[in-house]
Amino acid sequence: MTTAAANAQDVKMAPRRLGHANLFVGELQRSMHFYNKVCGLEIVRLEPEIEAGFLTAGATHHDVGLMQASNKPRVGLGGHVQIPTGRGSVAGLNHFGWEMENEAQLVAAFRRARDLGLKIHRTTDHQISHSVYLFDPDGNLNEFYADAVEDWRTIFNLEREELVSGHWDPDAAEPSTKSNYLAEPVIKQVEGAVFNPIRITHAIMVADKFDEMREFYTRTAGLTPIEESAGKYVTMRAAAGEFDLALVPKRSGLNPGLLLIAFRLSEQNDIDRCEAALRKAGVVIDRIVNVPGKRGIVINDPDGIVIELYQPTESYRPLTMVNVEPYIS
Repeated sequence: MTTAAANAQDVKMAPRRLGHANLFVGELQRSMHFYNKVCGLEIVRLEPEIEAGFLTAGATHHDVGLMQASNKPRVGLGGHVQIPTGRGSVAGLNHFGWEMENEAQLVAAFRRARDLGLKIHRTTDHQISHSVYLFDPDGNLNEFYADAVEDWRTIFNLEREELVSGHWDPDAAEPSTKSNYLAEPVIKQVEGAVFNPIRITHAIMVADKFDEMREFYTRTAGLTPIEESAGKYVTMRAAAGEFDLALVPKRSGLNPGLLLIAFRLSEQNDIDRCEAALRKAGVVIDRIVNVPGKRGIVINDPDGIVIELYQPTESYRPLTMVNVEPYIS
């Protein structure tokens, strides 16, 4: 490892929480329907020019972003390349979105990364947010973003379909210290949907370069380890989260990449009713979760990503044996 790379590990972006997962999908409309009518996320924006759609539970502008897998480049405003030629040609993770406290903290972290020699993939003005993108050692992309507006629905809505993303210069203006994320979000119910989620909570990744990945997410991304089992996993949390990310090493039956995305459900969800609704709709149920600390249901999205939708019970804690081990044993 070069000196610059070793120093760059101490950037510590230190986000608040996992804000969203952005996915390349095999068939955009099929996946939009799944995340809307099955998972219960509201469709809030479409960008036909880059074949993308965005859905939210209401706590932020999007909990899930979807983009049609393609060999074509996806280009935003002013020629800003969002996806270069060849990237995103198959279904899978596009990037994780990590919510920062404010723009000032994001810019300070960006400058630490730049000054320590870390390669920055791009910096983007999405109008709803300003973002810094970094690849992890396995080649997964991470977006660290700060919301730039108080009301994201003025930009993310179904009345607008034009491109919104262009280049952002973090040094162009004094960064804002205002926190624009919603402290008391309004959670909407999607009519006819099986579930009513509150927000995305965590993800599980299978790592090819496990040790390097652990270093990146703790020392560069700035997540805090919660629990570790040598050779099996490490779980981590962001500043405001309970449990945001787990890394497990690759092995037979566990290929590198995104394994699971989890959503916390509102208290209005009746798990038994949700199970019956899934079966009626012909959705295959992977498993029913009924363990000390939580109840929920696990299904696969149209491209095979595991989706867990759960309700914590009174005894819930972000225990690895509850949240990770069932998926890696």
